[in-house]
Amino acid sequence: MVKRYVCLICRNEIAHPGAECPYCKSRAMIAEGASPRVIAIVFGVMAAIFVLAGLYTRAFNQERRERGELHFQAAQLRLEEQEYEEAIAHYRDALLYSRDNADYQLGLARALYASGRYSETEHYLIELRAADPTSGIVNRLLARLAARAGRVDEAVSYYRTASYGQWEDETEQTRLHLRLELVDLLEATEREQQLTAELLELLEIIPDDQAIRHRLASLLLKNGVYDRASTLFAELVAADGRDRAALLGRAEAEFNLGNYLTARTHYNRAQLRSPDDATAERIDLCNRIIALDPTRRGIGLAERFRRSRVLLERARAALEACRNPHGASFAGPLPPLEPEQAAALDRAEARIRETARRRASDERVEANIQAAEDLWQASAPLCRPSSQPDAPLLHVMAKLSR
Repeated sequence: MVKRYVCLICRNEIAHPGAECPYCKSRAMIAEGASPRVIAIVFGVMAAIFVLAGLYTRAFNQERRERGELHFQAAQLRLEEQEYEEAIAHYRDALLYSRDNADYQLGLARALYASGRYSETEHYLIELRAADPTSGIVNRLLARLAARAGRVDEAVSYYRTASYGQWEDETEQTRLHLRLELVDLLEATEREQQLTAELLELLEIIPDDQAIRHRLASLLLKNGVYDRASTLFAELVAADGRDRAALLGRAEAEFNLGNYLTARTHYNRAQLRSPDDATAERIDLCNRIIALDPTRRGIGLAERFRRSRVLLERARAALEACRNPHGASFAGPLPPLEPEQAAALDRAEARIRETARRRASDERVEANIQAAEDLWQASAPLCRPSSQPDAPLLHVMAKLSR
């Protein structure tokens, strides 16, 4: 049997122990001669693959962007045409191609809001606000949603952020209408203090827009800011003396300020423009208040003295009417007066008796007015809301107490 010898490295047959292995020698020669070419080929192939992959990726991404944009444009068109369900479908398709696109997300939120899907709308808006807390339109929509849900404080916060936030179409008109939305909310929810503060801020930036000025002036009047309302109505009257609404607004503001002569003047001007019974009644009330007021400038001492006595007599009559609202038909005993009320009534009757015998003087005029004021204050607890007040007396006493 022939003895065989093998290579300790590759295990192929060799001639004798220690002989050079032809297989290992050939492999070494091939590796040594071919290595640079193989490496170059490998790197070339890898580079080509990398380039092709990059081109393909860019083309793929470009295709996705284009498809997303097509869906977005279609959604925008449907939204403008108020086809909300189709708009929502296109926005969702657009987001499939670009999930993090803020414009697509905002568009979807707007379409959802318009279609009445408020909870889903809020979900998207909260995500958008987390990414951009100063977005004007996002905060505005969140404010509307919060107001709708009755979360008024939250809505006010969103409105204020939106009014100072970032807008793509940033204009003063946009911010103004946003603040008017806030005014509507505060008025509807009867947040009087906040509404007054907002109105006073708006006066600083109010544009030359008659409709907006009318609205703010009316709100100021309604909210009891009579001096600023009067000023704003006066500006409207100066711009157009035929503006009946502004004339009536100015008259009402001055009436509440106790300036009854000025109020009567503007009521008369409004009545000349277009007569109505309500304005005629206000003019008549102004006349009766002016005729009763003992502090009116331009009247003599004798007239002031006469008016002070009439004022005192009517204050006594008002107390008696509140004490006995049934009048002469009341058969039972009258309820007793409180000590302060009885004392005020006694002083008033003493003043009435005295003024019947004494001549006019400034001191007696002031004494009568003071007695009338004391009696008026004392009678307040006796008078019920349903009591019919002496309207001229009510307004004169209100003026005297200012």
